[in-house]
Amino acid sequence: MNAWIWVGPLGGALILTAILTPLVRGASVALGRIAQVRRDRWHRRPTPTLGGVAIFLGFGLTVIGFLLLGMEPRPYLVAGGRGILPWAPWEGLVAAGTLAFLVGLADDFLRMNPVSKLLGQLTGASLLVMSGIGLWITGNHTLDVLVSLLWFVGMTNALNLLDNMDGLAAGVAVIAALFLAAIFTMENRPPLALFSLALAGAAGGFLLFNYPPAKIFMGDSGSLFLGMTLAGLALSPGAGLSRSLLAVVGVPALVLAVPILDTTLVTVSRLLEGRSPAQGGRDHTSHRLVRLGLSEERAVLLLWVLAAMGGGVGLLLRTAPRTTAVAVGGLAVMVLALLGGYLLQVHFENLRQEGVKPTQLYQRVAALHRRYPVLLLALDGLVFALAYYGAYLLRWDDPRLQLELEYFKRSLPVVLAVKMTVFGVSGVYRMSLRHFSLRDALTVSRSVLLGTAFVALALLALQRTGLSRGVLAVDFLLALPLAVGSRLFFRVLDTYAHRWAEGRRAAVVVGDVEWFGLVLAELESGRWPEFRVAALVDPRGDRRGGRLRGCPFYGGQDALQRALKDTGAGRVVLVEVGAGGSGGDRRNVEEEGSRLPPRGPVFGEVPWAPWPEGEKVEFYSLKVDISLVKYGSPAAREEPGRGPGGSEGGVVSPPQKAET
Repeated sequence: MNAWIWVGPLGGALILTAILTPLVRGASVALGRIAQVRRDRWHRRPTPTLGGVAIFLGFGLTVIGFLLLGMEPRPYLVAGGRGILPWAPWEGLVAAGTLAFLVGLADDFLRMNPVSKLLGQLTGASLLVMSGIGLWITGNHTLDVLVSLLWFVGMTNALNLLDNMDGLAAGVAVIAALFLAAIFTMENRPPLALFSLALAGAAGGFLLFNYPPAKIFMGDSGSLFLGMTLAGLALSPGAGLSRSLLAVVGVPALVLAVPILDTTLVTVSRLLEGRSPAQGGRDHTSHRLVRLGLSEERAVLLLWVLAAMGGGVGLLLRTAPRTTAVAVGGLAVMVLALLGGYLLQVHFENLRQEGVKPTQLYQRVAALHRRYPVLLLALDGLVFALAYYGAYLLRWDDPRLQLELEYFKRSLPVVLAVKMTVFGVSGVYRMSLRHFSLRDALTVSRSVLLGTAFVALALLALQRTGLSRGVLAVDFLLALPLAVGSRLFFRVLDTYAHRWAEGRRAAVVVGDVEWFGLVLAELESGRWPEFRVAALVDPRGDRRGGRLRGCPFYGGQDALQRALKDTGAGRVVLVEVGAGGSGGDRRNVEEEGSRLPPRGPVFGEVPWAPWPEGEKVEFYSLKVDISLVKYGSPAAREEPGRGPGGSEGGVVSPPQKAET
């Protein structure tokens, strides 16, 4: 397959779409097809919405051009006996994509009801199935058809839901299409590579005008077309190609991992909130990343990176040995699941802080999970299975590995049962992921060691033949970092997510060290995205400093001066503490023109060190009212103002800019 096959469709579709998009934008404005600013939508200015027309025309004209040049897909794409229409699968791809585009275009103009849209999508999905494209994995034709329809409709709507921030859906479509093109090229299927490259070029040409800040949206016509076409391409059969179950299911899921993650996250959270999954909102993965403090552009780029990682792992599943691909794919699934779980937990914590009353369904699920931590059990099941499997990969080489894997399959249930039982008895499942401490890490480490020892005893008692001491030793060395690392994942994101953020001015927090836990948690909760905590200062504290929750701490008379100089921060947040809103230890700031004066003000009995003239600093006051917070623990109730784990309990008021 020469370079022309890559450059031609990719460059042709990109140029055509880039030329057509401004024309379509003008037509969209003339026709009044403009998305107005709404509270449940993310964009901030009216934007034309018919960009899907340019994507469809750019793709279609490119494919037609190559057909006229003699690139006939039919010899390369055969139905394999599963299609019931007299079509080759490529004709099913064209027909289904066109129908999805027309359904989306009708919705852009007429605002179709959800049932009508779903029927249109099902019709397009049926065209794919009847032309021989589908998930043929169970051996039962009826069941395979139902699973295939679910995949096509689900992925079509996943791309539609992903179109929630400028450049996101178009960029993910470009990445997914390019990885599919690479896979088809390696499998010597030029026509499918042509289709994928033309799709990538069309989405890329549109992305030039959809990158933040967007000049035009793709609308439903674009998102439904891209979703249906990508879903069909991912499952397109090749003549005489042997495809394992792992490749059939894993590759499409990983290549389209970001849309799947976003759809799953949105569906679960909206159901728990008592809302319809089809209802619009600002609760998508991209929105949640922005609430953590990332800029819109950085949130989109991060999701693009995740899409590329998923595509890379999917490519590995097709090219690397199956044993290696299974291990890498499992790690990718674990990381995505942890990210989704973290964003889901942060979302509900934000709702609680905003005073939103949880639904009965959410309360029941939360209570059930506290009693039976099914999600943590599933996480540990994946961790222990990956560690045990990885131990076999490191211990044995082919062809001996294939023989040893038979014992792996027989012994895996015993390994999982014993290790998870040890974790349960050791109290590991009662730990909080977001407050995972060094003591917790030591407990997990001890539990992994005990679990490995009990696994050895259990396997020796059941069947000595096949047991390898080397495998158990490597299993321990792999399980330890995976078990501890998966639990540190939430804590690491909590500690550093806001500090990686862009567009948030650095701030130095000044106050009493005993209140820093509460204040830091509040400022990094996502409710105050304009603040990024760069340092903590207590002039009465130890000058040797240190770190608190990963944030540098400064003490001594010149603490503020050193903190501002080291961090380059332009904001100072002064913590004012009051008992129930009156009296208490009040700390007031006197300053001139938002500049720290050469003398004063005074923090307790310690004067501030002089600050060079001309340095501009904005001052904010953060008020904390001490209050008794009931957590249910007798020890907590006996210590007013103390929360779980010794953290302070209190009510924090929003940061207010100091009057000058």
